[in-house]
Amino acid sequence: MKIEPITTCPICKNNELIAKHEATYVYSYKLENDPNSTEEFIPFLFDTRDHLTSNQYIECPSCNTKFSCEFGDFNKGINMTILQKAIRTELVESPDFLG
Repeated sequence: MKIEPITTCPICKNNELIAKHEATYVYSYKLENDPNSTEEFIPFLFDTRDHLTSNQYIECPSCNTKFSCEFGDFNKGINMTILQKAIRTELVESPDFLG
């Protein structure tokens, strides 16, 4: 009995897809002007990190097609049903995400 892969690229039929999460952050550092203020002089000290943008998608390394998909929290895993629907609906003009 042959078992079909859970996810396959509809363009090239490759079954080795990659989940990717791109994110852009701005890091802020407080600048220290007084070298005598601490035991060890640190000219800059990390202050904040602001999240600007995020893009999650599935990519086929064979044909480089990208399928938009929201994974949510990676610690909870990826719902395979949502993943399969994201790949299939890339080829549909009016995707049905709920059914």
